Amino acid sequence: MPDRTLFVIRTNAFDLNSRLLGQRLAEIAGATVVYVADERKSIVDTAGYAKIVTSEGALAGLGIRDLPADWGWFCGDMCYYLAADRYPDFDQYALVESDVYIPERSVKSFVEQLQAKDVDATAFGLGPLEKTKPYSKDLKKLDLDHRWGCIFPISCVTKDLVHVMHALRIRALKRDLRINDEGILCGAVQLAKASYKPLEQLIPDLIDPDTFDTNPPHLLDALYADPEEARIFHPAVSFEKVIDRIYSSEKNYTRHRLRRVLKEAEGMQRTAILRTLGLDGEI
Repeated sequence: MPDRTLFVIRTNAFDLNSRLLGQRLAEIAGATVVYVADERKSIVDTAGYAKIVTSEGALAGLGIRDLPADWGWFCGDMCYYLAADRYPDFDQYALVESDVYIPERSVKSFVEQLQAKDVDATAFGLGPLEKTKPYSKDLKKLDLDHRWGCIFPISCVTKDLVHVMHALRIRALKRDLRINDEGILCGAVQLAKASYKPLEQLIPDLIDPDTFDTNPPHLLDALYADPEEARIFHPAVSFEKVIDRIYSSEKNYTRHRLRRVLKEAEGMQRTAILRTLGLDGEI
């Protein structure tokens, strides 16, 4: 099959999962991989893999200005524009966020199924919803249906649709509209009258609604320790990152939010997480 898809890994650190994502996609599945790295906190050394640094200057060169303060979290779609500008000769672009876990045994099938997709766009849950998502509501101000949604950890779109997303993002910024990456993809599909299919329907053998969501996280260490697991998980967070985030309060990790992590953790890791949460008496 022709190499027609560029796989874009979005990250702000070259941690264990970011590194293994690149290795598995490139070395096991034979995919072409580039990292799009947010280096505002620290340099991201991608160990020889191609890298694009996302920055306000780089985005300004693509006509993207007047960014919101939280653009790094809010505007993941910008990874597409940077990748398509640097590597314009691909038919489609697949964005994978660095907290996605793809088992070694499944990565080749995952790549092949995305490369062979016969629709313009896919993402988990992509399509009309009964209830509007908070960061899609401003689509209405662009005369688009705001009752659309998806989640963005894995998405794949054609080159033509990337250009539609890019133009829509510029329009939204000029009008100071609060539309996140998911909303931009949903709006672009509507504008282009593009074909689409939710990711869980496109690759149902690997994407399971029970393992692929936005919350709560899964324990990455436990997933790596299970050679029989074939499904793709999100979000997957390492033990070290769980501990760091409890201390920093970065993700407001409580026992309830870490319920999957605590269920999947064993022995000393579970004990350490509980103690860090201040729950020594419940060990």
